[in-house]
Amino acid sequence: MNQSIKRDGFYKIMGIVLLGLVVTGFGSAALSRQENPLDLPIIFHLHAFAYLGWFTLFIVQASLIGNNKKALHMKLGQLSVLLVVSMLLTGWVMAQQSFDRGISPIPDITIQQFMALPVFDLFSLLVFYSLAVSKRFDPEFHKRAMLITSIAILDPATARIGFAIDFAPFPLVASLALLAAIIWHDKRVLGRVHVATWLGLLWVFLWVGFVFGFATTQQWTNVANALFG
Repeated sequence: MNQSIKRDGFYKIMGIVLLGLVVTGFGSAALSRQENPLDLPIIFHLHAFAYLGWFTLFIVQASLIGNNKKALHMKLGQLSVLLVVSMLLTGWVMAQQSFDRGISPIPDITIQQFMALPVFDLFSLLVFYSLAVSKRFDPEFHKRAMLITSIAILDPATARIGFAIDFAPFPLVASLALLAAIIWHDKRVLGRVHVATWLGLLWVFLWVGFVFGFATTQQWTNVANALFG
């Protein structure tokens, strides 16, 4: 087994960790609900199906590369387009429904401030996925960008874990820990931090600045009202 194949075992492990966080986050939220989760509107189930499908596909794709099945990996990769479109559409509809209810799921912040979270998540999904696809013939960039795409959309799940353990910063801590793992991997296999990983770190700082900075201003309130009002 050559070195390039050995490296990809890291991405399969990371995919399993991410899927575990997703199942734990949404599983804990489902258990805490008073009503039957199956009674939720169909849009919730469609979004969950696409969301879980994305993380499952990431594991499958990493496994295929690890087994040197590149042709099947490329064919199956076309499914990711449908998943991303589904996540974008269902994510936007769910964000609109949250705004229409007018009550922020997070205490002590307005619904306009809350809308910064799904908006930034959907924007991050689109940007990093587009980067990954544009660099699909550059394996080192492509696989890192796909992994960072997955981390960038993880906070709905990690936020629920944070609520369950009464530790609100958990989404930020989890993202930084996952990116630290990529940095460790980069150093081990490349001897340096890959540019895609640096972009992932930049994303974290932009997320913090957007959610905890710009989203608290009147300017963002006006933008949120214009987008969803």
